[in-house]
Amino acid sequence: MNRKIYILPGLGASTDIYRALRFPAGYEIVPVEWIMPRPDESLSAYAKRLVERYRIRPGQVLMGMSFGGMMINEISRLAEPRKMVFISTVKTSEAFPPWFKWGRAVRIWNRLPYGLIVHPLRTARFMPVKVVRKRLLLYERYLSIRDPEYFKWAIRQILFWNRDMPPFPYLHVHGTRDRVFPMKYLKGDVVPVEGAAHLALMTHPHRIGPVVRRFLKVPHLSGVQQRR
Repeated sequence: MNRKIYILPGLGASTDIYRALRFPAGYEIVPVEWIMPRPDESLSAYAKRLVERYRIRPGQVLMGMSFGGMMINEISRLAEPRKMVFISTVKTSEAFPPWFKWGRAVRIWNRLPYGLIVHPLRTARFMPVKVVRKRLLLYERYLSIRDPEYFKWAIRQILFWNRDMPPFPYLHVHGTRDRVFPMKYLKGDVVPVEGAAHLALMTHPHRIGPVVRRFLKVPHLSGVQQRR
């Protein structure tokens, strides 16, 4: 078997978030887990370390959710993929919502309560809204890194990320109720998942799975358009 799908999770999460997603037969699934960044490491340098550690080769499939989607854009510049799958993310920095600009201006990465971010279970106890509490509990289940320095580094990298659309066949699946990356700001073709929020991969895998499988089975088309 030489066909591989490299899967990258969301910010601080493990690749267990993909556990409910069914892939087509004939692929080897390679989980790419987050590693701790080095001091002042750039996103491109971090991507290079992931490529080396997980032996990511050209001509395969890159799949990323949220922060993982931004990372596969970086990886695609080092190991050109056959196809790319974006889930609940952005393909280009032009799709950032306007409040990201505010986050850069106030240097929000220096102000966030990382003690609460790395312990979602503790935070959930104080949340009066049931749906928010449920999402925090879900995030707790899949969190793999709890070092505040990782989150501080990653949030700064996200806010200053500046990349164009990758020139490879792609599929972009996105929840219509995603508030992290609202659909109205996205660029390029997007397959909507009605009623799903940012954690669509975990809450609506039965809706995302068939779309992904169809895309991977087609030899050259990228969702609704040919990118190359």
